[in-house]
Amino acid sequence: MNPLYAQMSTTIFEAMSARARETGAINLGQGFADGRGPEEVLEAAARALLEKSNQYPPMPGLPELRQAVADHYGRHQGLDLTPEEVIVTSGATEALAASLFALIEPGDEVILFQPLYDAYVPLVRQAGGVPRFVRLEPPHWRIDAAALEAVVTPRTRILVLNNPLNPAATMCSAADLAMIADFCVAHDLIAVCDEVWEHVTFDGARHLL
Repeated sequence: MNPLYAQMSTTIFEAMSARARETGAINLGQGFADGRGPEEVLEAAARALLEKSNQYPPMPGLPELRQAVADHYGRHQGLDLTPEEVIVTSGATEALAASLFALIEPGDEVILFQPLYDAYVPLVRQAGGVPRFVRLEPPHWRIDAAALEAVVTPRTRILVLNNPLNPAATMCSAADLAMIADFCVAHDLIAVCDEVWEHVTFDGARHLL
């Protein structure tokens, strides 16, 4: 058995989901939707299965879906993307895996913020990378410039930013993002940004890229 995975225990996400199923509790442990979702989306998905091809799509994704993604980010984030700049994956974790496997060379260090999504560490290690942890402290869970400078070394190549942060439910401010961008430029780092929760915001807060 692969020693990396042999040492991994059941994730806390799976443990909490199992307990919720057993007890009938509301599950706050994973990103489960609390309803069926929009009816028009369900109907469109059903029509696509019945009326369109359900065979393997082009590897980058269907052209109309890539165009829709580009349009979405134009509306919500003001990004001027073309469909050719969009790649569709089966989920966020697959996209993260593809990015990390493509970018990490053996021995490269990767900055990760704790608390963190449990897939990050095994993905980094499977790619041959070395996790370098920056622990964020309650109650504000802010990213501190001094903590970043304390962990970076000449072997550091990548910074993984999860914003909004799962599971602490905090968001980076414009000042936070500017500080992180300056840090990455100063140390020639690649930022891999996991923004899967970008639309789950409250109290009028707006996600910033």
